[in-house]
Amino acid sequence: MTIMEKEKAIAFNNEGAKHFLNQAFEKAAACYKIAYELDPENTSILNNMGLYFHQQKDYDKAIIYFEKAINITLKPHFLINLGNVLSMKGEYTLAWNQFSKASELFPEHQNAKISLAKLATHIEDLDKAVQLWQEIIKAHPSDQNNIQLVRVFMKMKHWEKAIHTLSTMDSDSWSGETWFLAGQCEFQLKNYGLAVKSFKSALAEGPDNTSFRHYLALTYLAMGNVDEGLDHLLKNARLDPENPAILTDVAVVYLSKGNVQTAANWLEKALNLAPDFEKALHYKSQMKQINSSHQVQN
Repeated sequence: MTIMEKEKAIAFNNEGAKHFLNQAFEKAAACYKIAYELDPENTSILNNMGLYFHQQKDYDKAIIYFEKAINITLKPHFLINLGNVLSMKGEYTLAWNQFSKASELFPEHQNAKISLAKLATHIEDLDKAVQLWQEIIKAHPSDQNNIQLVRVFMKMKHWEKAIHTLSTMDSDSWSGETWFLAGQCEFQLKNYGLAVKSFKSALAEGPDNTSFRHYLALTYLAMGNVDEGLDHLLKNARLDPENPAILTDVAVVYLSKGNVQTAANWLEKALNLAPDFEKALHYKSQMKQINSSHQVQN
C-alpha cells in the first residue's frame, strides 16, 4: 500500500466521520467503505465502521469491526465500544468483561469504569453500582458523577443517602433536573415542605416541564391541599392536552372531590385519546359502580 493510498483512506475516513456527526449516515457509510478498501488495517476506520453499524443496529457487524480493530491495536475506547454493542445485544457478561478489561489495562481511562457502573445499574447489581460510582467520584469528583450515584440510591429507595449525596453539591448551580431529584427524595421521606420548595425550584428552571409540575401537584395532594394540587394538574392538562395520563389524574382529583360528572368528562377525554388506557378504564369502572349504587339507593 502506497503512502498516497493511506492518505486517501484517512481523508475518506475523516469525511465519513463528519457525515456521521451530521447524521448523514448513508454518506458516512459510503466514505467508510472506500476508506476501508484503501486501508483495511487502519484501526480508526475499523472503529468508525463499528460505530456506524452500531448506530444502524447491525450489532453483529459492529462486533466484527471492533474486534478487528482490537486485534490490531488494543485501545480503551475500542474495548468500551465493543462492550456497548454486546450490552445492546443483552450479552451483559461479555460486555462486563470488555469494560473490566479496559478499566484494568487503562486505569486512567475514566469512561471504562463509568461504563461498568452504568451496566451494573442496568442489570440491577445496585450495590456494585454504588461501589463503582463512589470510586469514580473519589478519583474524579463532579456533579455529573454525583447525580449518577443519587439515581442509584433512588432506585434502591435509599432516600436519605440520595439527599446526603445531593447536599455535597453546590445548590446554586443545580439544574431543574437536580432539584427534581431532590424533590422526589423529600416527597418519599414525607418532608413535604422541602419537596414543594424543590419542585418549585425545578419549575423555575423548566416551567413547561409536566413531570416537575406533576410531582408538585402530588405533594400538595399529599399535604391535603387538594385545590392547589388540582390547579397544577389543570396547568399540566393545558400544557399537554393529548396526554391521557394527565387527563386521568385530573379526573381522579375531581372524583375525590365528589364532582362525579366533571370527573367523567375528563375520563372521556382521556379514553378518546387512548381507549385502552388502564388507569382511565379502572376509574370509569369505579364510577359506574358509584352510579349503580346511587340508583339502587334511590
